[in-house]
Amino acid sequence: MPNCRECGSRISKFDKDICPVCGCRFPLDASSNQTQDITSQIDINSDEFKQYKPHKRMVAFILSCFLGWLGAPLFYLGYIKSGILWMFTNLALIAILGSVFAFGLNINIFVSYLVVGLVTFIVLNALIGFYYLFKNDLKDSKGEFLL
Repeated sequence: MPNCRECGSRISKFDKDICPVCGCRFPLDASSNQTQDITSQIDINSDEFKQYKPHKRMVAFILSCFLGWLGAPLFYLGYIKSGILWMFTNLALIAILGSVFAFGLNINIFVSYLVVGLVTFIVLNALIGFYYLFKNDLKDSKGEFLL
């Protein structure tokens, strides 16, 4: 049920002329009283559509497999803040895992940081890449589906 724009009380959609609680005229928002013409044509030659290039799921998959721990697929899809967060989270977890294996289990530092940390996150991000590859309803930051 919609709310009155003046008093905020819940009213039925049939009370669009006068609110039965506060008596204000046209209590529903203007957007709900108007209809939208869905038969209008879209001009694909306008500036809005000229520069757009659709993102491909195969590119997101490859980026996720090789550079996923740096947030590359998220940057590619336009999710900049999520990409930065993903990159720093992965780098912090690689440092933590590498430190645990290097100092906790007395393994060589090179082996612990490079092999255990990076390989773990490369495999993890490759699995996430398969999600990008096979999930059909993924969208980029502009709300467009991946090809």
